[in-house]
Amino acid sequence: MVRADLPYTYRNSKKLAGGKWRDYWRFRRDGVDTPLPGQPGESAFTIRYGELLAQAETRKAKEAAAEPGRTTFAWLARAYLTSAEFNQLAATTQDDYRKTIEQRLVPALGIERFDCITRATIKLIRDSVAKTHSVRTAHKVKQMASALYSWAEDEDLLPTSFINPGKALRKLKGKSKPIEVWSTEEIELFLAKCEPAMRTPVLLALYTGQRREDLVQMQWSDVIGDMVRVRQNKTGEPLAIPAHRELRKHLATIRTKFAGPILRGQDGKRMNANQLSAAMNRAIGKIDGMPQRSLHGLRYASAGALEEAGCSVVHISSIIGHRTYEMALKYARQRKDAEAAMAKLEGRA
Repeated sequence: MVRADLPYTYRNSKKLAGGKWRDYWRFRRDGVDTPLPGQPGESAFTIRYGELLAQAETRKAKEAAAEPGRTTFAWLARAYLTSAEFNQLAATTQDDYRKTIEQRLVPALGIERFDCITRATIKLIRDSVAKTHSVRTAHKVKQMASALYSWAEDEDLLPTSFINPGKALRKLKGKSKPIEVWSTEEIELFLAKCEPAMRTPVLLALYTGQRREDLVQMQWSDVIGDMVRVRQNKTGEPLAIPAHRELRKHLATIRTKFAGPILRGQDGKRMNANQLSAAMNRAIGKIDGMPQRSLHGLRYASAGALEEAGCSVVHISSIIGHRTYEMALKYARQRKDAEAAMAKLEGRA
């Protein structure tokens, strides 16, 4: 008796020109869907079916071998990267965390038992990264180890006596590059000399105080009346920001009947944060006498302008949404304080 219930096969019937029906058999498993020759019981059918079944079993065995054991660091990393807590993070934060875990930690610790990793082990990896990369990159190793094991602790995956190997590790000291705040003169120079398309990101950054990741996400539908609505990528904080009259005037001149992102590349497509920064660098490089500045420097300039206008902490935070706004004001104040000090000195002369 010929079996017609072979695993992973199914049958299609087709009516031929003469009115008769003919059965066609196919093999389907794990994404493979391919025809089988002839009918069950025939030599060609049996041989081909056996080949496909063997290939499927081989794939299954390879996948099982590639699956990390439940006690390994690689398993813990995968569990965290697919967790609900990780998926709630902003997309840019997820990319940053995943890069550090998959490129720095898993290659070094993948097959090790995750409940046997010590602070000395994480320190060794961190110091190795510091030699080949930046101190900032090395510090991310410590940060992600700490975050990963904090999550594991919340999931009851660790012994009660286990000590988080990243939490107590000291931060390496390195030279930090300060954010250069755009001066009023620099802003005026850029707006006067830049290509028309580059005025938009500068005015958006200056008058909304948002990060580059938030600027590229701004849609025309977010600009309603005199308000610009933003949900910050990093914090998830929703903001409704009154548009400054200069920003309103500019947006009115470039607005079209088409919806979608406000900022677009030369090809008309949406820009990501890195593409926007690269476009800004190119634009700055074309202007004689213009020092190198970043979009984040405009964010700080926005905070400084608000403070100079007499805004309170609450006012400033309501615009830029900066939970630690002191850093933004620190850089913005330095220039104003230096100008005030020199004015007093000159007044004595």
